Amino acid sequence: MRSERVMAFLLGALLLAGGCASGSSGKKDAAAPVPEKKLKAAFYVDEGSRSNGVFYWARLLSYSPGIEMTPVDGRDLREGKLKGFDLLVILGGSSAKQYRSMGEAGAEAVRKFVKEGGSYVGICAGFHCALNRKERIGLLPFEYQVGAGGAQAVLPVEISPRGGEILGIKPGRYRVRYSLGPISKPGAAWEHGKGEVLGVYKGTVSPSGRPGGNFFDAPAVIYGNYGKGKVIATSFHPESHVVNHALAMGCIYAATGLKTAPVFPKKNYRPVRVGFYTPGTIGKGPILRMLELDREPDLDVLFVSGSELNEGILEHLDVFVVPDGMDAAHKSLASGRKEMFARFLDRGGKLLVSGAEAAFFAPHKNFKVIPEGRSFVPEALARP
Repeated sequence: MRSERVMAFLLGALLLAGGCASGSSGKKDAAAPVPEKKLKAAFYVDEGSRSNGVFYWARLLSYSPGIEMTPVDGRDLREGKLKGFDLLVILGGSSAKQYRSMGEAGAEAVRKFVKEGGSYVGICAGFHCALNRKERIGLLPFEYQVGAGGAQAVLPVEISPRGGEILGIKPGRYRVRYSLGPISKPGAAWEHGKGEVLGVYKGTVSPSGRPGGNFFDAPAVIYGNYGKGKVIATSFHPESHVVNHALAMGCIYAATGLKTAPVFPKKNYRPVRVGFYTPGTIGKGPILRMLELDREPDLDVLFVSGSELNEGILEHLDVFVVPDGMDAAHKSLASGRKEMFARFLDRGGKLLVSGAEAAFFAPHKNFKVIPEGRSFVPEALARP
């Protein structure tokens, strides 16, 4: 966390509500108070954090009033940089790789952070990290069910009345994106704290290379405490669908008590459509580069996966951005879709690739190499 960060203050506001709720008294009701101090959220991005959800969550947190979001990695955890934060968020990808990227020293730093009063939100792989299992962080008394789970699907999740109260949302059925998330079961009680289930799956999908697959009524949302801190985790992705963003931000509310919703900047008509390639990207850099693009009012940023490329999304884009990330993944991207990129470039599309990944792509007048750590915005806005 930057040492020079200055405490930010938000302006309060009054809403006119003449006549409402108070009959004909004509009194003006004050709006809910805006927190004077921003909640400082550490956003974990390192090897293992590699899903579109990482970018969606970066948007949700970055644009939410009352939240100051800072990307952190395994080295930051090991060096004690969680001190001063209120919340740690760990998202989708591979929990095994996330644990390896932080190491046991980083995992212990997270335990200490939460035990002393910090908050933790885990999504999918972050849910798995919170389970009481060897080579994970272990923040709640829930155990991993080996072999259970499935492929990708939209599944119903039932949020209990207790869950609705804690999350600050309406209880009942929600249809959510499930993507190979961990399936758990309540484990033995332990000395660090308690846990409870706030929501369960009410559907299942066929197993994907795994025995078993029926996890009907398995925990989908778990909640509890580890020492003085609060922990909440979902094994699905509430950030993926706009209709579930209230559920996503409910996780922040459950962990910290801050009730907020993202307020995205007003944007003009933006003729430049930018596709931001997300698979295989790791670390803090891609998050910061994406936010630079997304905050430019003349750019419209879409997150693009491999399957969306196969479905022809390049035909609808003006610029395609490949941030620095995992060499193997981007080498496969370049070699497997040579003709696709050639057509895109020949029709006037612009391909912007960061750092060493550029070596995998064929030269072209519309192909630009962006030095690692440099903003994509100037080239994305540049006219032919």
